[in-house]
Amino acid sequence: MYFGIDKKTGKAVYVGITKRDPNIRLNEHNRSGKDFERLDVQLEGLTRNQARAIEQYFIEHGPNQLNKANSISPRSEYYSEALKWAEYYLKKNKLIE
Repeated sequence: MYFGIDKKTGKAVYVGITKRDPNIRLNEHNRSGKDFERLDVQLEGLTRNQARAIEQYFIEHGPNQLNKANSISPRSEYYSEALKWAEYYLKKNKLIE
C-alpha cells in the first residue's frame, strides 16, 4: 500500500496498492498525468484483501484526492467489516490516531 506524493505540494494525494516495483508504478501514474514526485510505501506483506480494506479506508478518510475508484464496493456484504478491520489495524500500527 502506498501514497502518491504530489510534486507541487509534497503531500499525499493518492492511495494505491500494487505488487509491482514502486518505480514502475510511479512511471505508469505519471504517464497517465498524475504528476507524482514519488510513491511512499506505507505497508508491505499484506494479503490482497487486507490491502484492499486499507486502501478503501484511505479512499474515504484521506489522504486521497485523486483515487475515486472503490477498492471494496459499499454494497459488498463485508464492506463494514473490512473498514472496521482496517481502522483497527491502522490504529494498532500507529498509522492513524
